[in-house]
Parts: sequence; C-alpha cells; structure tokens
Amino acid sequence: MVETTPIVIWHLGVLSKASAFAAATTIACLLALLGLAATARIRAAIGRNGRESRRLPAMLEDAVAPAKRVLIVGAGARGREVARALLEHRELGCKIVGFVDDQPDMPAWDGIPLLGASDDIAALIERHAVDEIIVAHAPSWQEKLVNRLVIAGQQERVRVTSALGLRDAMAAGVRLRHIGPIPLVEVNGPRPGAAYLCAKRAFDIAFSLAALILTAPATAVLALLVKATSRGPAFFCQRRVGLRGEEFTIYKLRTMIADAERVTGPKLADPYDERVTPLGRILRVTRLDELPQFLNVLRGEMSVVGPRPERPEFTSQFIDTVPGYAQRLTVKPGITGLAQVRGGYDTEVYIKLKYDWLYVYHQSLWLDLKILLSTVRVVLLCAGQ
Repeated sequence: MVETTPIVIWHLGVLSKASAFAAATTIACLLALLGLAATARIRAAIGRNGRESRRLPAMLEDAVAPAKRVLIVGAGARGREVARALLEHRELGCKIVGFVDDQPDMPAWDGIPLLGASDDIAALIERHAVDEIIVAHAPSWQEKLVNRLVIAGQQERVRVTSALGLRDAMAAGVRLRHIGPIPLVEVNGPRPGAAYLCAKRAFDIAFSLAALILTAPATAVLALLVKATSRGPAFFCQRRVGLRGEEFTIYKLRTMIADAERVTGPKLADPYDERVTPLGRILRVTRLDELPQFLNVLRGEMSVVGPRPERPEFTSQFIDTVPGYAQRLTVKPGITGLAQVRGGYDTEVYIKLKYDWLYVYHQSLWLDLKILLSTVRVVLLCAGQ
C-alpha cells in the first residue's frame, strides 16, 4: 500500500483556499448525484434478475413498433455473443429469428433455433421475412495468422500488409498501398506521429490541471465522506500496467471495504461485488472515484483517453490466453475510453478488447473529443457501474 496522506493534504489545502460558495455548490451537486445514483442502484438491482424481468416491456414494445427481424450467420461463440447483446439491449428493436451455421450439429442456444446452413440463406430470408443479417462466424485461420503477425510486427516495428479481399474493400477507412497492380491493405498501419503525440500530451496536461483544480473541493468532501462512512484510508492505491507493460501506481477514492482482497485475492471488476461499500457503489455509478487519476495523467503515466489500465496479475494472464491483448499496451492507458462509454462495467474482456483495438487503430484528437463527450453523457445518466 502506498502512503496516501500527501494526496489528502494536497486536496485539503486547495479546499481551504476555495470560497465557501464553492464548497456549498459542491455539496449541492453531490446531493443531486446521490439522488441520481440511488435511481441507478435500483436499476442495477433489477438487472440482477436477468432478461426475464425485461420480457414484458419488450413484448409491449413489439406490439407498438414491430421489431427488426435478424438472422445471425454463425452459431458459435461469436454468434452467441451477438445474440446475447441483442437480447440484453431490447432498445435496439431487434428480434432474432435464428442462427445459420454450416455445422448441422450445432445446438440451439437460449431458445434460438439453428435454421439451416449458409446455402439456405436466400430461402430463409424469404421464409422468415428477415430484415437484417449479422455475420458472426468464428475466426478463420487467416485471421488468427494476421493477428499473430500484427503482434509481432508491433513489437519489432515491422509493417504488416495483406492482399486486399472483398471484406477489406467494403470496410471504411482502410489504409491502402500497392505493389505494382496488386492492392494491399495495411493491417497494423503507421504509428502515430510526433505531432499527434505532442498535441495529445499537451491536451492531457491542460485538461488534468483544470480538472484537478475544479474538482478539488468535491474530491476533498468525498474523501471525508469515505473516511466517515467506512473504516480505512480515503484513497486507494494499486499497481497497474501502462504503456509498453511498465507498472505504475494508480490513485482512486476507495469504494470497497478495507483489505477487501485479504480473503478473496485479486478479482476482476464485478458490478454486484458485495465488498463495495454503499457510498462506494454511488461513487462507481457516478465515476467520481476516478477523480484522483488526473494525478496519474499529470505525471505522464496515463492519458485522459485510452484503454483502461489492468492489474499485473490479470494482464499477464490475458496476454497468454487472449489473442491480441498485448496490442492495447502500445498506447497509454486512460481514465475513460471506448470500452467504458460503449460497453458495460461487467462486459467480457474479449468485447472490451475489440473497442480497445478500434481506439489503437483509429486514435486521433477528434476521437478523444468524441469519447470525452460520450463520457459526460454516461456520467450524467449514471450509466456507470
């Protein structure tokens, strides 16, 4: 455990210099956030009951506006992943009519039948009045090979290209080159230039300084509340893995009971973790527990936007078991990112990794700005967990 007293003193020092009006305004804002967080807690409790609690509202929605009929090509892990997401997000207005797979022995999943093979798709579209087809086949050996080449290429700073295929031609924003008349698509693409990295660092410094100054009263009040409502330090320090696998200490407002891992050991994030304190659950929903991490940004260990830093215990495990996980270590970790504003708190690591890939391949200041705006929406709607 790292000594956190200097952090508390720093925030209290800033608070003492702030006006009484600022402190009163902060407390009023916190009370409003508590009300929003209480609503979010009720919603989270309902969510524990699974999809069954949402079926009646979904039936009413279907009666008002007919759902879009979806056929999923691929009944394996990827297809079930897509199906699970569609079932959990009824607001998308989709009804799954079934799976298509060339392996006839694939079983039905969650009541969704296997309707036939890929040769039957034309007939199935007519028979089931399909509105949309989602292709979610298992990774091919070519995709697995390209993934290994990308990892090796990034480690050795080698450019990796692939002969252009039909799916590559249909994808937007692909980077092309050619050898004679043969078109090639860049798989790993160019690394960010010095101008982008300098601009991003300048933005991180300016944004984190402003955030630390403006949120100092709120952070100090929250730190006192954490101390008053549960035993243990106000701030929580933990080792995380950053750029190029380098470890650093991350700072957060404590949301769990003291010594939470004494019995359980290291655990992945869980929205229904019983070790989380009542105030800690509110801090997580509103993302206020992340405020001290602007110190990490100012120190250059993190960025405002980027993949979330993982613990060393889990990072080494995921690098060995999850193909392509090492790619997320090629950029600085962030306080917020695509996976945080698009996925859920308990989203599987494989899905979060796909968002991290999107950020690594398409990082830009404009993308950072869009993620920040989405983060504001998530915080205001208490969509965190």
